[in-house]
Amino acid sequence: MELRTALFIIGMVVIVFIAFISFHRSQQKPYKLPRKISRYTGSGGDEVDPLFEPRKGPVSSTRSASLARSKTKKAPVMPAADDNVQIDEADVVPAPLVVDDQAGDPAAMETELQLSEKAIDSGPQKEIEYVALIRGAESISRDQALGVYRQHEYTMEKRNGIYGFNINNGLWRNLELEDQRSEYRDICLTIQLADYEGPVSETELHRFSQMSLEVAEELNRPVIFSMDFDDALVAAGDLDRFRKELDTILVVSIVARSEIGLTMTAIHREAEKLGLKYGEDNIYHRVRKNADQHTDVLFSMANMFKPGELPKHDVDMHTSGLTFFMRLTTVSKPVDVYSDMIETARTLAKRLNGILVDQETRPVSESMTISQTKSIMKAASRMDEKGIPAGSELAKRLF
Repeated sequence: MELRTALFIIGMVVIVFIAFISFHRSQQKPYKLPRKISRYTGSGGDEVDPLFEPRKGPVSSTRSASLARSKTKKAPVMPAADDNVQIDEADVVPAPLVVDDQAGDPAAMETELQLSEKAIDSGPQKEIEYVALIRGAESISRDQALGVYRQHEYTMEKRNGIYGFNINNGLWRNLELEDQRSEYRDICLTIQLADYEGPVSETELHRFSQMSLEVAEELNRPVIFSMDFDDALVAAGDLDRFRKELDTILVVSIVARSEIGLTMTAIHREAEKLGLKYGEDNIYHRVRKNADQHTDVLFSMANMFKPGELPKHDVDMHTSGLTFFMRLTTVSKPVDVYSDMIETARTLAKRLNGILVDQETRPVSESMTISQTKSIMKAASRMDEKGIPAGSELAKRLF
């Protein structure tokens, strides 16, 4: 009788345990995304994640790529051209002249782009990032994924991020910027392969890989990397060489014809007539609003001599020259922008009784600028082919 009682009790415990497990699993049923927003394609059940497929067509320059901990680089200010300063000629290209009826017209350079009301897919950027895809069948909350990630990400030096595939809108989103109630299917960790400080080191890439494995383990999910570790190091080196080859500052200058030089009063008056904006570093800029309504600097004008400032408080001050400069890689439609810069400099030179010269103080001729236009177009084409268009968010992050 005692044996029967014991067996009965054991049986009841087993039944209760099985019932508990079944109930627990029923509360965590994996969801299925609607077919119209599925991120996976393929036939015969073989699913391929588009995240790791070659990108089709150029990358949109308006695509969001912001991160809460993004590292930014201040726009360059050309050094003063005095006897103690030498500018590397390899880094400077005379600016081109392109015939354009709207060149030099500030209003023509202004854009009235409006933000789309639709949600933006702001996922990993394969062109410049090493990606760890942590896949799963069950949903995961924002705080759960972000909490695990933050236990490890502080060891990274290069720009890194965490993204989730939002089950409500079918878009990759930056978890740092998402609502805490959001839920996701897949998670991505990323690290930038190169930036203006150089390529990612082997040590840091190893730390990132280990972090991704640990995050995947804590979330109890498999992880897939966008490329092999050694291939990622090679890609980082290639990307850094590409950056160095194309990171060019284009320069033209105005030198005074007379020994008196150019007066600050005349410079400020004529610069403002041409629509240049006085701002950061006490110099002038041509500005334009981008799609996010942020102000982009297209080109700048500074004093040719140290410290480069064009002070407004000292109206009696003179200078022997002005320098116009801009970065090829970080402006959209660089040929058009350069045309505006040249025409603005030409006009200002006439009004101030100056001469427009290149970096070697040779008068800027039309034939010279036309030949340089071909080089600029070639550089822009290379950036398009690389999937990093000039002026795009990717270009700004890389350069």
